Amino acid sequence: MKNQHDTVVILDFGAINSQAAAKVIRTLNVYCEVLPFSANAERIAALAPKAIVLQRGPACGTATVGREPAADPTVHGVPVLDLIDKACDTATLRPFLLEQCGLKQDWTTESFIEEAIREIRATVGDRKVLLAMSGGVDSSVCAVLAHRAVGAQLACVFVDHGLMRKDEPQEVCSVFRDRFGIALRHVEAEARFLGKLTGVTDPEKKRKVIGEEFIRVFEEEARAIGEPDFLVQGTIYPDIIESGGDGGKPVKAHHNVGGLPKHIDFKGLVEPLKYLFKDEVRQVALALGIPRSIAMRQPFPGPGLGVRCIGEMTKEKLDILREADAIFRAAVVAAGLEEQANQYFAVLTGNRSVGVTDDARTYVYTVALRAVKTSDFMTARFVKLPMDLLETVSERITASVPQINRVVYDITSKPPSTIEWE
Repeated sequence: MKNQHDTVVILDFGAINSQAAAKVIRTLNVYCEVLPFSANAERIAALAPKAIVLQRGPACGTATVGREPAADPTVHGVPVLDLIDKACDTATLRPFLLEQCGLKQDWTTESFIEEAIREIRATVGDRKVLLAMSGGVDSSVCAVLAHRAVGAQLACVFVDHGLMRKDEPQEVCSVFRDRFGIALRHVEAEARFLGKLTGVTDPEKKRKVIGEEFIRVFEEEARAIGEPDFLVQGTIYPDIIESGGDGGKPVKAHHNVGGLPKHIDFKGLVEPLKYLFKDEVRQVALALGIPRSIAMRQPFPGPGLGVRCIGEMTKEKLDILREADAIFRAAVVAAGLEEQANQYFAVLTGNRSVGVTDDARTYVYTVALRAVKTSDFMTARFVKLPMDLLETVSERITASVPQINRVVYDITSKPPSTIEWE
């Protein structure tokens, strides 16, 4: 796919956000890839770049690290733009890329969809394909692209572990079965997961139990549909960059299809989104007709509400949390503030407190609300939501969810806290 477009290579000299220039260039509908400054000539040449950008300027949040760039304005005849002390924006890049280098602006949502379907079809042929559906935008886009490419050869498995938000399992099944006609196996495994989690309170043990049980369920379902030849995986470009997939320094490991077993025998992986940024994935989702509720869905942790329900998880506690969370998220959307936060959600704390309802004493749960703004999820600032909104949400939750009598707002940034509570 990438060789079908004029390509810009971005050499990253230790940028804090190595994706900054790439995102700006992509907004110009020009294809680009990020490589570490240490990439050898053969690796760069393999992309046949029409332009090279050195990302190390302070305006990109970068610092000069390692060797100095070449003094010549070209490398092997390829024009070079050094971003040191230059703004990382379209005003800086547009004249260089479009006027000086004459690059084609053909990296579009429509062209990506056509090329992705064509590539999936060429890779898979007449063989079976398996996809683990999470309900998130990445797996949803993969499912629709793969279905358009190979139709009934695709099998999607949706493991409902009982840890999703209110009405999400029903929405996933309705959208992909009814709207897109995708063969979706809905595995209702709530009782199974909660049984394994009985008595478990340690956050890391929760994650391990949920991940391991997901593997077991997925293995069973994979065997039930036969032996698929290919696994569709929702890897996106930041996963590759941050894990050092192109020879750069790893920032963090990427986990694309939560806890999939490594020993299932596939002939190969299909990763149609591996050169897209998250905002590009969302644009593709909308172009494919995926509802905004899924296309614009906030990042949701693999263990689901398991990391937002403090202490031992029970169906009762999860149902309480689902109701409070739905009230909060609906109020943020109704107020038109959903663009102010990258994530906003409720947490059922392990605390109970004394309260009064209808002149009677109560001793029930405290729920915490959290909203954060972040560009990379490695650091985050809490969002200063309007006090009248928080007051309204508090009143609605305590009136609608009798098991909650106290609502608090988390005003801690990351660091020192994390975005999730567990």
